[in-house]
Amino acid sequence: MGKTLKLATLLSLVALFTAGCATNRSEVQLSVPLATTAQISAPKGVSVVIRSIKDERLFEIAPSDPSIPSLGFEGSANATQELKSRAIARKRNTFGKALGDVVLQEGKTVPGIIRETLTTAFEQAGYKVTPTAEAGSSPLVVDVRITRFWAWMTPGFWALTFEARIETDLEIQGKDSVVSIKSYANDSRQLGTDSAWIDIVSKGLQEYQAQAAARFSALLP
Repeated sequence: MGKTLKLATLLSLVALFTAGCATNRSEVQLSVPLATTAQISAPKGVSVVIRSIKDERLFEIAPSDPSIPSLGFEGSANATQELKSRAIARKRNTFGKALGDVVLQEGKTVPGIIRETLTTAFEQAGYKVTPTAEAGSSPLVVDVRITRFWAWMTPGFWALTFEARIETDLEIQGKDSVVSIKSYANDSRQLGTDSAWIDIVSKGLQEYQAQAAARFSALLP
C-alpha cells in the first residue's frame, strides 16, 4: 500500500512538472547532421541547384490526432507564416491535452533545415550543391515541397512516446517522376523536456538524410 501511494505521488509530481513546462512556447536549436568523410561518395562531377523549397504543411485547429500540425496561444488560424515556418511540435500534458508549442529559434525555419539537410545528402551522394550563378551549363535543378515535418508525444503509464515524421516531394528538372523522401523516428522518455523534442526531431532528420542520400546516389550512375 505504501509503495503504491509513493508511486501515485511520484506520478502526480511528474504530471505537475510536465504540465507546467508544457504550457509555454519553447524555442529550440536543431543541428543538421553532417556526413562523415567515410559516408561521402566519389564526386559525380554534377552540380545541383536547390531552386525552391515550399512549406506545404497543413495546420488544423484542435485536431484529435497529435501528428497533425497545430498551434496554441493565438491558434494556427491567426498565426503568422513566419511562426508556422518555425513550428515543429505541439506539447501535451500526461492526459494528451494539447498545450504549448515547440518552435525553432528565431532566424531558423523548417524550409531552411530541409535545405541544409538535403545539401548534406546531395554532397554525401557525390554531388556539388551550388547557387544558380555558379552551377554551370547543365545542373540538376531541384524544387522541394515539404508535406510533413512534425513531432508529437503520446502519454503512457510508464513513459511518454515521442514520434517524428518528415516527408518531402522533390521535382528534379529533366526527371519524369517525383522523388519522395520520407522518414519516421520514435523514442521513449520519462519527461517532455525541450531536449526530448530536440532529440526526436534530430533522429528523424538523421533518418531523412540517410534516405535522401540513398535516393540521390541512384539518380545518376
